[in-house]
Order: sequence, then C-alpha cells, then structure tokens
Amino acid sequence: MEPVEHDRTQRIREDIDVFIRVMRLHHRIVEKRIDGCGVHHSQHRMLMKIFRLGKSASQKELAAAMEVSPACVARMLKQLNAAGLVEKSGGADGRCNEISLLPAGNQVVEDSRTIFHEIGDEMFDGVSSDEIEALGNIMGKLLDNLSRMEGREAEAALADLEGDDRAK
Repeated sequence: MEPVEHDRTQRIREDIDVFIRVMRLHHRIVEKRIDGCGVHHSQHRMLMKIFRLGKSASQKELAAAMEVSPACVARMLKQLNAAGLVEKSGGADGRCNEISLLPAGNQVVEDSRTIFHEIGDEMFDGVSSDEIEALGNIMGKLLDNLSRMEGREAEAALADLEGDDRAK
C-alpha cells in the first residue's frame, strides 16, 4: 500500500472511531435527559415516529418507519395505549388501525423536542453554519454509500439462497 493510501485509510479509521464515540456519547446524554419523560427508550422512539408520521399513522407505516416487525409495534402500542399516550382507531377502510397521540403523548414529544434542541445547540457550539452544512453533505453521501452496500449484500444473500434451493 502506498504511503498516501495508507494515510487515507488510517484517517478514515480514526474518523469512524470518532464518529462512533460521538454517537455513543450523544446517545448516553439523550437517554439520561429523556429518562424524566417517563417512557422507555423504544417507547419514546415510537412516540417520536408517530409525531413525525402525522395524525393518521398506520401500524404498518409505523413498523416500516421504525424498521421493526408489526408484532413489535402492536406490543409497544398496547403499552403506550395503557399509559394514556396514544390511541388506536379504525382507519378509513375499516381494516387499518390509525395511531394518534393523546395529550399526554404530545407532552412527552414536546418535552423531548426541547431536550433535543438543547443537546443539539450545545453539541454544535462553536461549529459554523458552513461546517454544519458540509457535515450534512458528507453524512448524506456516507448514508447513500452504506445503503447501496446493504442492497448489494442483500442481493448476494438472496442469490446464495436461490442457489442453495436449486442444489436441493
């Protein structure tokens, strides 16, 4: 490996390590601050997704947005409903449950948004708008690259499975 390529590889490794450390530290700080909201982390995440999806979020849409199974969503919704944070109602077609936040759920979301804004403001203190924009552009490229990698790996795994089926 040429020295320039080695330097780039080493820098990438160091930057990934810093990124992972930033994400873990951010996660710990968020967890500590939202503990006072009275909901478990996964329940909190679901409340935030329901808020972002809007008033008529369906269980199916919620499962897809959270990248979890519909059964997982059903269990969490049951807990959130029992806690008076969400309600389920029949959808327009009568088959699909629509999920909406109750006033207590909206309060958890609003308290959380305040916490997230405070953390974001502190986290990016001393970082210019140009640097934030550059970071966003880079993160978008990394996300696109990783998504393509994941797609290729899923296709390869499917091809392997299909090959195994033919061999039987």
